Amino acid sequence: MSVNYHAFQNRGYLFSNHEVLADQWRSAFAGYDPSRISGILHLESDDDYLYLSYFQSLYRLRLKDGYLEKKITDARPENETKKGTENATEKRTENSWTEDLYFNETMVIYHLLHYTKDTPQIANVWVPNTALEGAGAHNRNLPDPLLTPFAAKFSGKGELLEKACQSLGGTKLSKGDVAYQFTAFPQIRLQLIFWDADEDFPAQVQILVDKQVTDFLHFETTGCIISDLLEMLEKQAK
Repeated sequence: MSVNYHAFQNRGYLFSNHEVLADQWRSAFAGYDPSRISGILHLESDDDYLYLSYFQSLYRLRLKDGYLEKKITDARPENETKKGTENATEKRTENSWTEDLYFNETMVIYHLLHYTKDTPQIANVWVPNTALEGAGAHNRNLPDPLLTPFAAKFSGKGELLEKACQSLGGTKLSKGDVAYQFTAFPQIRLQLIFWDADEDFPAQVQILVDKQVTDFLHFETTGCIISDLLEMLEKQAK
């Protein structure tokens, strides 16, 4: 089984659908003291919330009950946004956060807050997440449930993938046919390398993480980050 299997299996599911797990994590963070993690990860907090950014989207942990919320970005056209009453505009502002988070993004954030060591290290050595300590027990010979279909989707469409990577704010790298580096959190980056199909091989994609990423996350959580990245790229390419 691939180390990315559980992230693939939970794609598209709201975290709240996993009622028992949701209750466990929210209870674990109810009454949370953010002082330690704020100092390590340089996060902002106030009396009510701990704030953090994940792939350039803003999230916050509600300290009293451990719920996670995501900032809603109003993506409607400007002329449509201006329609309606002043009260409607005020309502959008007041309700600009949502608790309806997906499983993968939620677990990434909870795990970051839970697993980050007191003195985490960044090695600047890039490896596939299948090479992380603990991931070796998984079968690497099976098709990866995240990477294999993604590569097939962009086979012969390298330019489309390039535009999607640029739209998502990636930094171009000189590797493969298309390669970009992305920032999930300031301390956690990923490198995507894509090789398009040729007469001998199908299209392939590889995602690399820092060798010491488990100073911040459980090794299986990297699958959740990879899944989120690939989903965002697929949406950008539509």
